[in-house]
Amino acid sequence: MKRTIAIILHILLATTLCLLPSVMGTAQTSRATSDDAIALAKHYLQTIERSASFSSGVGQRNIVFVGHSRGSSDGWRVVIVTDDRRPKVVWDSFTLRDPYFYTLASNTTDYYADGQNEFAVTLRGCAPHQCFDGRFGFAVYASRSRRVYKSHVVTKDDGSYEVTFYPKSGLPDTFRAELVRMMCSDNGISQPSALPIKCSAK
Repeated sequence: MKRTIAIILHILLATTLCLLPSVMGTAQTSRATSDDAIALAKHYLQTIERSASFSSGVGQRNIVFVGHSRGSSDGWRVVIVTDDRRPKVVWDSFTLRDPYFYTLASNTTDYYADGQNEFAVTLRGCAPHQCFDGRFGFAVYASRSRRVYKSHVVTKDDGSYEVTFYPKSGLPDTFRAELVRMMCSDNGISQPSALPIKCSAK
């Protein structure tokens, strides 16, 4: 019995020693590549608050970075970087160039896996000093198409709201539904039932 146990332990030890170099090599390669991606992101961000990695269908990883912007603006910014031998920026929230996203917050920025080998990034912004029943912007970045779908909400003097979607035609139902969900659940809109869109009952 003792001889059998000794043989089993010997086999397990030999297997572990054989696999260890390849496992360590993979971890080192991944970590080195991620360091390059982080360095590139820091060209755009003073600080990185959080990040998430998503795989694509071509064996490539994309990393979403959320942090404080570098440069003249110190507001929040989102940068998406490919994590390969030569990392590159595939999207930067600054490209929105939209006054409805002048003010961004970390807690209103999110990301999630969207089907197989896809992901989405959601953002909520507002015009300066108009973040409660004022002027809001909502956006979804779709990784597959590398497009941004948006909506604007304007609060009118009578307390009603005006909603505009962009693009005004050809907006996929999936992302329109996501924009609607974001608007209906936003804390800055005091009367979501007054929105000219259908909000599901909570």
